[in-house]
Amino acid sequence: MMKVLAIETSTYSGGIAVSEDDRILGEYYLNMGPSHSERLVPAIDRLLGELEIEGKELGGVAVSLGPGSFTALRVGISTAKGLAYSLGIPVTGASSLEILAMNLPFSPFQVCALTDARKGELFAALFRTAAGGVSRISEDAILSPAGLMEIIKEETIFIGEGALLYRDFLEDNVLGGEAIRICPPYLNYPRASSLAFYGFKRFTEGHADEVLGLAPMYIRKPDAELTAKGRQDDRIGHN
Repeated sequence: MMKVLAIETSTYSGGIAVSEDDRILGEYYLNMGPSHSERLVPAIDRLLGELEIEGKELGGVAVSLGPGSFTALRVGISTAKGLAYSLGIPVTGASSLEILAMNLPFSPFQVCALTDARKGELFAALFRTAAGGVSRISEDAILSPAGLMEIIKEETIFIGEGALLYRDFLEDNVLGGEAIRICPPYLNYPRASSLAFYGFKRFTEGHADEVLGLAPMYIRKPDAELTAKGRQDDRIGHN
């Protein structure tokens, strides 16, 4: 039997879970705000303690790579890498949008996972879900709401905090508003328990990621880098 620790920090509403094979032993959902760095490791220690599981009993770590909050992703991935390295166990990363789509395992319609990318944009990807599995239609991308409309050609279920944020726009602009469905609020965040199952499946199929090579899936460059580039462009422009 394999125990997997899952760490999901792509949004301010993060979570951790522990599974044993395809059974969830425990899960914390934490509305952490920007304090992932302060609360994540204590939460992991507390969950493992309540389950009476020692770190050496873990067989792997699964972590969300984003897209999502840059700072939160770095905290989650750094923690996962540290655990994998110190315990000598495999680690695997997952798209937070794919994990989000797993909240709808038996959808008869196309699923569009959306999270807020700020600056008037959305992180988005399209999926099919059937028989409990998820298959991709499109890669993770960053789109304007208008750009999103260009890829929606059929009846679709929208899931994610981005769907809630742009609900009015979607209802007014997607296929006349008659062919869309938006998930209720409690389904709109990636679940660590889904990530744990994803990790177990990956590990049993013989897949793992290089610990040192694991990195956030930013899609857009971090704000600090964009700000620095903007300043550089300003200097060039004034030369």
